[in-house]
Amino acid sequence: MTQPARLHDRYPELGNGTIAVGPYIDPAYYELEKKYIFKRTWLQVGRVEEIPKVGDFMVRDIKVCDSSIVIARDRKKNIHAFHNVCSHRLNKIAYEPTGNTRKFMCRFHGWAYDLDGSLSGVPDEKSFTDFDKKCYGLTPVSVDTWNGFIFINLDQNPAQSLKEFMEPMFAGFETYPFEKFTACYEWNAVVGCNWKVAMDAFQETYHVGYVHGRSIAYALLKDEDGNQHPIDGLCGTHHRRLSIAGDPDTVYGNPQAATQAAEKDVGVNQTGHRIAAKALKVAQGGTRLDFSDMRLPEALNWTKHPTWAFDINVVFPDFYLSCRPNYFQAYNFRPLAHDKTLFEARVYYPEMSTAGGRFYQEYMKTALRDVLLEDLSTLETTQQAAETGAKSEMVLQDFELMVRHQAVVVDRMIEEGLRRDGQLKAAE
Repeated sequence: MTQPARLHDRYPELGNGTIAVGPYIDPAYYELEKKYIFKRTWLQVGRVEEIPKVGDFMVRDIKVCDSSIVIARDRKKNIHAFHNVCSHRLNKIAYEPTGNTRKFMCRFHGWAYDLDGSLSGVPDEKSFTDFDKKCYGLTPVSVDTWNGFIFINLDQNPAQSLKEFMEPMFAGFETYPFEKFTACYEWNAVVGCNWKVAMDAFQETYHVGYVHGRSIAYALLKDEDGNQHPIDGLCGTHHRRLSIAGDPDTVYGNPQAATQAAEKDVGVNQTGHRIAAKALKVAQGGTRLDFSDMRLPEALNWTKHPTWAFDINVVFPDFYLSCRPNYFQAYNFRPLAHDKTLFEARVYYPEMSTAGGRFYQEYMKTALRDVLLEDLSTLETTQQAAETGAKSEMVLQDFELMVRHQAVVVDRMIEEGLRRDGQLKAAE
């Protein structure tokens, strides 16, 4: 019998051996991640819809970068980012997480800054010697957008533009209607685990039958042996993708839910899932968004699988973007310490126009909340077990390739950074 092609065979450079546990528990390794990855890589911090008007701003405190960053929209509707540090005596200039303002004002000595970060007002300016306001604006941070997502880079001279960083893995997403999914639900949690432990739990399907056995496992496609394998996986220089198939007769596995007229009373006889089946039925045609002429990107469902449900897209280092035709999920796994992670989950839907559509949306909100709680349930115990030192390595199967890819990329980025610093020191 011919064995199916293995994902690992496509990426021999990633190897197929065990993965070291050390990077998940070593504080010194975490410091290297901070220096050579998070402070030098494009990080997703929000969407343009969060600051739609002139003067709108948001503050992102990013502990892994030892930074507080202000993102603001100026009078020309351009987006700027800068460090939340006054140029005078180093106080903050933005004190709320979001807001709208004409200027940013330091509460210590009253220095004022325009929305683009330039210094515009200094009390008793004549008492400063050889003083030029143009030289004392807020410290800028590189900022750019990709399909409405705002990214920043703490490196003063990024090695790549955001476009170069995202392509070629995510080229062709321009026709996905991110901006039309305007109903957003959000959950945040601080989890006692390394950020890679958290990310790993979301980029493989091996766990689904066990962690989600009583929630969504029934909705994802199984092979003849009952295994829930992904359709396909892709690994790039930094990023990775996983394509998942589902059962269209289920609310979680149907990528067209709430977008078309119901044809049958699906799934009502599945014990334990009758409410889900009803939610799927009453939702049909319940969205304000007209999907009839919507053209989804060719990049989605790249294998053209007939029961495709969604794609998982992992933007290095810590941004997870799951895309379906009818909604998308955007998660950040932002490190707080070597053993602590801020998990930020946002789910975006189209606005609903019927009671059935709202019922479906509320059902999905609670169902996804419970799925996330299931995912988070293993993370702290995994971290605690890792820190006992009983095991120094992890063994992976073929469909955990994305876990391996992440470990290899993180290692490579650190090695490149150390080598670069060594060369600079040698040159000095």
